[in-house]
Amino acid sequence: MADNQYYPVVIVPGIGQSKVVETDAAGNTLRTVWPLHIDKDGLIDKMKGPFMKMLFFRRDAGFSDALASAAHDALSGLATRPDGNMARRLKAVTYNYPLSECTAEEKRYIYKMAPVQNLSKVIGEENVFFFAYNSFARPYQVAEELRDFVKMVKERTGSEKVNYLPLSLGGAMFTAYLDLYGADDVHRVVYFVPALQGTLTLADVFRKKVDPGRAEAALGVVAGENAAAKLKPLLGMLPPDVLKNVTEKLLDTLICDVLSGSGAMWACLPPDVYDELAAKNLSDAAHKPLKEETDRYHAAQVSLPQTLKGLEEKGICIYICACYGRSLMEGLEHAGKSSSDGVIDIFSASLGAKAAPLGRKLPEAEIGPSARLSPDGTLDASTGAFPNSTWYFRNQYHDSIAYNDTALTVALRALSDESFTGVDSDPALGQFQEKEDNRV
Repeated sequence: MADNQYYPVVIVPGIGQSKVVETDAAGNTLRTVWPLHIDKDGLIDKMKGPFMKMLFFRRDAGFSDALASAAHDALSGLATRPDGNMARRLKAVTYNYPLSECTAEEKRYIYKMAPVQNLSKVIGEENVFFFAYNSFARPYQVAEELRDFVKMVKERTGSEKVNYLPLSLGGAMFTAYLDLYGADDVHRVVYFVPALQGTLTLADVFRKKVDPGRAEAALGVVAGENAAAKLKPLLGMLPPDVLKNVTEKLLDTLICDVLSGSGAMWACLPPDVYDELAAKNLSDAAHKPLKEETDRYHAAQVSLPQTLKGLEEKGICIYICACYGRSLMEGLEHAGKSSSDGVIDIFSASLGAKAAPLGRKLPEAEIGPSARLSPDGTLDASTGAFPNSTWYFRNQYHDSIAYNDTALTVALRALSDESFTGVDSDPALGQFQEKEDNRV
């Protein structure tokens, strides 16, 4: 333990929570490439000519190609090579020191990404660290960076063990960390809406299972719904046949430029679609180095439940906060089918909890005598990998769980109170919770 009574906490953030910049050869920042910024006004100006041409000829007339080219330019900073490395010189904006040494501006940013102010008040900002990384890099590269970061944390705090708080994509990156380095430095892990078994959302995009009328859904999977919303008004003015062309070409651009070469995105695919998609996208010689890594990650992902249960047997506590009851993003094949938080399906986030399709309840024949049934009858907590230490938040959206008081209290207790070991430790923090706020 650290010099005081608390273990240090390392936050491993999600996909939109680390700033990434492009640099020149000397390391000077040229521009911010992530989070992705779409210049709506600039896009409209660029597309005016092709748009008017399309209207005049009453057909595509090159409009879809022009929009795909604009998307290619917008995504250029995130472009990947077939071997899994980034096409440009990128680096994450890092914080290689505790929150107590961050500037006021840095603290505002970190607390916006991970609102753990109450945790900081209890364990001290000197024990809270934010690990920033490139969300599109190779997972094992991120794991190496995390290893160096944790070494710094242990040196700064005097602690041999660390508590981890992986958020969303951070859960997938932490899988690579455990696979590469084991858990010798792990005291506790608190997962927040983690992508532990990938997400059907990304699988639908990789497989091009996107409604031709919802081209923005493809962009929204990577850049978020706010970025997608900026594109939606333009797409809403297109005839159906043009919109179909646009959807197909935007998907091709996104997959070719970013997804197919991003190890992190491969880590976010469900295990049961990996072989199919790897055979289609990674079978050539140029992708061989990347496929070797994705194969290794796939094996680690499949065995993750057993890996984490093995840690639990060694006394390492594993906690999960997961959300269910919402549809996946509209426009995707699995929208309206799988219970999710809008981004990650509950099976993945909870490591196996059985949930009924949206609008239905679990059949009585599938409910065993030891079931832990949700109040609405749609989910059985006993089927998750950690039935005694997973909390379920109904109708809570993926991003806004960061503002859910109960979820934040679970994290606070798990990361600061050694007597807090699971859902039975505090009856006030019931295993099943309803959405507490009005955020979307």
